[in-house]
Amino acid sequence: MSINQDLENTGITKRLSLIVHLRSASDQYKLRHFGDIVYFSKKLRYCILYVDKKDAKQIINEISSLPFVVKVESSKEESIDLGSDHIEQQITDLAQKAEDKLQKEQEKNKDQL
Repeated sequence: MSINQDLENTGITKRLSLIVHLRSASDQYKLRHFGDIVYFSKKLRYCILYVDKKDAKQIINEISSLPFVVKVESSKEESIDLGSDHIEQQITDLAQKAEDKLQKEQEKNKDQL
């Protein structure tokens, strides 16, 4: 069972993170009433805003139409597979790649001697 399925069963309100690119760093304060600002980059002029998932499309449209917003992206975190089977497979693949690399280096060192 995935983490997203576990959350559905608990009744917790689902949230979606939005990446909002701004024209000016000072404009981030104007986004407070749309959701919770959890991160802001002054240098790169973007912020990460959490909103309720059920209202996300409407909020994205509203934010996109604001004059100080360059673009709005929704997070891709739902497409990440956090299941234990997937993670174990990734670890196994990385271990195999590391072993192959070590064997190649050992063979290379034997050839040089």
